[in-house]
Amino acid sequence: MGRKLLAAFMAVTILFSLCPTALANDSPRQTAFFTSQTHTELDYSEMAYTRINAKSVLAEMEELRALLDDSENAAAAEERFDMLTTRYQEAQTMSVLAELEACRNAADPQAAKELELSRTACTAIADALFQLMRDILRSPCGDFLEDRLGPSAAAYYRIYTPLPAKQQSLSQQETALISEYRRISAEPCTVEYFGRDWDMQSLNQAFHQEEAIDAATYAEIYKMLAQEMNDRLGGLYLRMVQLRRNIAALYGCETYGDYAYRMLYRRDYSPQEIETFRQDVQEYIAPLNTALHPLPYLKTDVCYDDYSGEIALDLMAPYIGQMSSELLESFNYMREHHLYDTAESETKTDTGFTTVLTLYGAPFLFNAPAHDLFDFVTTVHEFGHYNNAYWSPWGWLSPAKSHDVMEVHSQGMELLFSHYYPQIFGRDGQDVTDYQITSLVEAICQGAYYDELQQFVYGTKNVTLQQINDKARQLSVAYGFAEEDSPMADVYGLSWVQVSHNFTQPFYYISYGVSAAGAFAFWLEAQRDYPAAVDSYLAYTALDASYDFRESFSAVGMTSPLADGYLKKLAETLRQTLRVDQRLEALRNATAFTDVSSNSWYAPYVLALAELGCVKGDESGAFRPGDSAAWDTAMGALLALTGQEPELEDSRTISRLEFCQMVVEVLGIPAAEGPSPFSDTDDSAAAALAELGVISGYDGGAFRPDSALTRAEMCAILYKAAEAVSLFETKDAAGDMEDTEAAADAAA
Repeated sequence: MGRKLLAAFMAVTILFSLCPTALANDSPRQTAFFTSQTHTELDYSEMAYTRINAKSVLAEMEELRALLDDSENAAAAEERFDMLTTRYQEAQTMSVLAELEACRNAADPQAAKELELSRTACTAIADALFQLMRDILRSPCGDFLEDRLGPSAAAYYRIYTPLPAKQQSLSQQETALISEYRRISAEPCTVEYFGRDWDMQSLNQAFHQEEAIDAATYAEIYKMLAQEMNDRLGGLYLRMVQLRRNIAALYGCETYGDYAYRMLYRRDYSPQEIETFRQDVQEYIAPLNTALHPLPYLKTDVCYDDYSGEIALDLMAPYIGQMSSELLESFNYMREHHLYDTAESETKTDTGFTTVLTLYGAPFLFNAPAHDLFDFVTTVHEFGHYNNAYWSPWGWLSPAKSHDVMEVHSQGMELLFSHYYPQIFGRDGQDVTDYQITSLVEAICQGAYYDELQQFVYGTKNVTLQQINDKARQLSVAYGFAEEDSPMADVYGLSWVQVSHNFTQPFYYISYGVSAAGAFAFWLEAQRDYPAAVDSYLAYTALDASYDFRESFSAVGMTSPLADGYLKKLAETLRQTLRVDQRLEALRNATAFTDVSSNSWYAPYVLALAELGCVKGDESGAFRPGDSAAWDTAMGALLALTGQEPELEDSRTISRLEFCQMVVEVLGIPAAEGPSPFSDTDDSAAAALAELGVISGYDGGAFRPDSALTRAEMCAILYKAAEAVSLFETKDAAGDMEDTEAAADAAA
């Protein structure tokens, strides 16, 4: 059986050998977990924004209030109430449309102003409507509303207290600060390092691809970028903190954390209770997070392919129906009515979310592309939210589901959809699955990390920016993201400002942590029975809004991730299932070269070829990846890979183009079908390798054919070319690689 050889030598990349093969059936898998809802047939382009006339709506409410003293007016009162609820839905929808526009054009002051006006109007209408509902329930005309609400909700609205003027003012100030944050964060952030301008996208591409930036340089430039954003946003953040302290005080809450947990997110657990969860994360999950970091997954180009716009949706489309016919229905509705925005734009706020246009019963998916694999994963994540919103009753009277429950919808979708990554990403499918699992382990740690950071921020009187940075650095070590003396710890001490939730939704991040821990239950079931796991997931997402986070799991026969011992068992299971300890040991054994870091872009290729006996280091144990490759070294590695034993002596330096020509000739790679993609060479060998995805150019489309080939580049080109022509699979089938197979088996 052929297998991807690189995985065996990428420090035993996390191979999920337990993942079952994707369903081969193209027809939708029939399921029936949801109740049909009414959705508009309007296209998103037909949903025009108009400014809300709050005064008119408030006047209509007073007209209804005049009818309430006489029970004979009950029918008329109900009719007018229905009309007012439509007005409220219109206000909600206009506010959402304004928010979407503000997120698309974060630097546009008019869009920010319109959002502030719409939110203010919507808040005023909601407050007045809830007061009106109180008065209706207390009046002789209140029976119809009592019947609609049910006893619990009716009891709440019967004692509703309006927002004080002070609270309304603070809410408006908060909206203005969030708009200012979005404007600042949307501005380009670049730093100069040794004569070149860097942003995060170019930095990550350089580190993970062929420019061979080492870990120390990466951390240094990253720290400079983080420092720049920290300086830009730190003062604004402190203003937000003080404002939110004032909001919490108005509601009689001791801290803003108490206010957020109880009133914003309506959690069924307190900040004090989650402290135990955080302690368990530090004890059990953080060590797993630390152990996963050295494993060099996602060193392939797929990590930095473009998945913006329609690309991610096109990749998802063939497989959504294989999961469920109901998932397919919501997915098709989203695309057919253009209820999404995943397009590239330099003016977008750096965020992803799903919202609902309540007037139309239409969810909307938004994402600002990062131009890498994260765009695809985010789209899958948000579609989990979208599907639930599509099937949920989004009438204004319908209570929203727990935020923690809703994040299980999205993260569960991430984990279950990884089942199809081998089909979607081909030879890189395992690497993408590795990324998916590791990112969810990180999510548990990040949830606890940011929650503890915010508890410190909002619980420390007169907190300073430096104190926050110091705390963030300390917690990055505690939660397994960095070592105490590492440059990345310094980066974490500054880069918390790059997380939008810290500014727009404080104390929300713990939802990602507890929900990720819960979502793993579906993934573990999927290793035994994938269709059954999908059914469990759909049953979970179909739960009505009455279920709190804890009880939602018991409703589908699973254990709450907040239960005693859950995280310990999860960490043990994941560590065993992923064979983490064995892989780390293999990594230590495989990394024989003193100058080859496991996190360098070239490490997987160097180690794979070293294991095959194609390359070797010097007497000191160094590989010298940045040195120029000699002609006999390059040809010797190539011939050794094809099973030949050359005796060559030619120490002259070989160029990048010469090596490409050599590889194409020896491996019998056919000529390219199209013209050369490079601006500085039209050589057919370079074009052929580019067409196969083996090589890529630099900024401006240059290949630099006459530049000396480095030893690291030699290994990357050789391995990728051999993989592209299925050389490893051929050798496997011939039984010529027993040692390699054994190593792969140990890794898998």
